[in-house]
Amino acid sequence: MKPNYCLPILESDRTKVLDTVRGNLDGYRYFEVWLDYVDDPDTAFVKELADLLGERLVVTFRRQNLEPPKMPEPKRRELLEALAGTPVLVDLDVKTQQADLEAAKDLQLIASYHNYQETPDTLQLEAILDTMKTYRPAVYKLSTLCRAEGDAVRLLQILLKLKSEGVRAVISGMGEHGTVTRVFGPLWGSEMAFAPLESQEASAPGQLTKTQLETIYKELSK
Repeated sequence: MKPNYCLPILESDRTKVLDTVRGNLDGYRYFEVWLDYVDDPDTAFVKELADLLGERLVVTFRRQNLEPPKMPEPKRRELLEALAGTPVLVDLDVKTQQADLEAAKDLQLIASYHNYQETPDTLQLEAILDTMKTYRPAVYKLSTLCRAEGDAVRLLQILLKLKSEGVRAVISGMGEHGTVTRVFGPLWGSEMAFAPLESQEASAPGQLTKTQLETIYKELSK
């Protein structure tokens, strides 16, 4: 199975965002643009990205480590409205972005859950997935810190269960113990493999670069 590589872009300059996208169109299936880091991301900019990438574009309004967003709520609403009816995937967290989720209409939604402290137990994760289901997302996403090997195993088990149900899902474990999910998750059906160009450009702990992943997959295929 060929992974769907996704390039995370945390860049303040709009021109640099567009240049990064255009320079990597052949190497990546998806591009994740963190809009809260972009200086003045107006509707014209968002529509330009949408026209360029269509369903290959993922946008998020979060900040790293779930820090409070800097973008004012009216601006977020304006951009969400601009994305309505487009094939762009909009990532909204079910625990920290409920207001935006409730306001979101006619979006291709990634209902996500991020936890930078731990991986909840399986029953809690299943309850979170049930909450996601109420928003009828196009994609389900779990991204949690793995404190032990067992956390990574449980995440992969959930991925396989969702895959068996025909559900599009992104499962990724953060931290040292979560690295295995970033290798095998994409091979076992995870919708995206978040893979920065350079390690310092990672959007979450434990992400491997595209070059690192390609090297691993090449060895595994021998």
